[in-house]
Amino acid sequence: MYVVVGGGLAGLSAAARLRMAGHEVRVFEADDAVGGRARTVDTAGDPVERFPNYCSPSADALLPLDDALPSLGDDLSPLDDALPSLDDALPPLGDRTVRYRGCTARYRDGVVHPFDAPWERLAYPGTGISDAVRLARLERRVRRLVGSGDAVSAVGDDGGAPRADLDATTAEAFVVDRASRATYEGYVEPELRAEFGDRAGDVSAVWLAGWLRSRAEHDRHGAAVGYVDGSMDRLVDALLGSIGVEAVETGVHVVGVDAEDGGSGSDGGVRVTVETAAGDRVVGCAGVVVAGDPSTLEGVTGVDSGVESVGETCALVTTDRPIVDSWRVIVEPGALSVGGDAPFGTLFAHTNLVSPERYGGDHLTYLVGRGGGPVGGADALQDRWLSALEDLFASFSREGVRSVRVARDPTAAVAAPPGERVPVDLAEAGVPGVAYAGPGTHVDPFGGSPSVRVAAGVTAAEAVMRSEQGPDPGPDPEPTRRSEAETDAGTTAYPVPERDGSGFEWG
Repeated sequence: MYVVVGGGLAGLSAAARLRMAGHEVRVFEADDAVGGRARTVDTAGDPVERFPNYCSPSADALLPLDDALPSLGDDLSPLDDALPSLDDALPPLGDRTVRYRGCTARYRDGVVHPFDAPWERLAYPGTGISDAVRLARLERRVRRLVGSGDAVSAVGDDGGAPRADLDATTAEAFVVDRASRATYEGYVEPELRAEFGDRAGDVSAVWLAGWLRSRAEHDRHGAAVGYVDGSMDRLVDALLGSIGVEAVETGVHVVGVDAEDGGSGSDGGVRVTVETAAGDRVVGCAGVVVAGDPSTLEGVTGVDSGVESVGETCALVTTDRPIVDSWRVIVEPGALSVGGDAPFGTLFAHTNLVSPERYGGDHLTYLVGRGGGPVGGADALQDRWLSALEDLFASFSREGVRSVRVARDPTAAVAAPPGERVPVDLAEAGVPGVAYAGPGTHVDPFGGSPSVRVAAGVTAAEAVMRSEQGPDPGPDPEPTRRSEAETDAGTTAYPVPERDGSGFEWG
């Protein structure tokens, strides 16, 4: 049997890959439901994710996965292309991933500036012709560093470690040294700040490869965006169907993984200590996949990841009319009328991409703030964010707000500095029999899109199956399904998540 720590997309994908190989698996999730960032809430129509969950070339092109997942093929952009290793276990999702063109914009000096067509970018106050020329030269330089071909990747020809020249410095230093400070501040820094907040200056230049790939896929009509029709519930449900809901336990905290001493009995050579309302217990297994964030990794294994987490506070605002006309708007620092920074750096107008008719005619907008933490309680945060909307957009009125739901993710991204990567196979870090599926690895270096998280889970599952730690003679017998009465006291088998359809949520 194998244990998976964490029931987000990476953890569920790892568990599904292990089950597809014939192994018994147990998933332990600390929260009250699985799905992680893909968890949804109710609307007047289709459910929608608590956090933005879009599939885009910029996220999926961070690294080629061909060595880890030989069946992935060349096109890494849509969600379904990240699932070939699970094709036998999951229904095809190709016809469920809808492709869109999402218009993008920048907010500066009280104006929303479209930022898709070349002439729109040239007209933006923070850019100019000379900066555009320097950026084109920078793109060619990055392409030479990462290899030829149309697909910009972030690794060397061996498919492994990033090219030393690109991973030897930060994105800021790379652009300033090889282009100009104006090019960085006009084109690159706003994108970095939107993703990493105040940690933007620490991020490795490897990030540039994915960003430049997104520019290649971006035309005058907007960015290439994919979204699972009907919400990510479909993917989560498909993964659960492959794993078996009886194999997933929620409300269970894993507090330790011991790979040094062999486990007792025939369960394997790794011992996992879990904490429940009824007390601690030890589970023996053949191997463990840790599908959490870097702090979870350190807490259960003692491995210091060397990367810093970037938190996200996200408000899902439901209104009776659109707030903006574009799909994504990056808000520049100092945008408020008093000269201060808005509490959020990006708006995703979800129903400017997906028809509001899918949500009962309501308009849904994500306000996303990366870095730092929420200030004050839920009511104070809601008031501050709605006040910022009123300040930024004269047409916005609180009277049209139907609900505000706020969620907090302490590790929405990781600010991976130059040269820092967490190994997938933690035998390299002295913890044999354990693999890591969270952000900060070569597969998911910065905290990627849904398909990158799926690929990270599959890669970690394959790594732990290759591990020689502990006796694992082959596929386990078909697992015995446990009834709810037989489930350990203080834990529950995976429940259908209850969704609060309105009001203010904090979590």
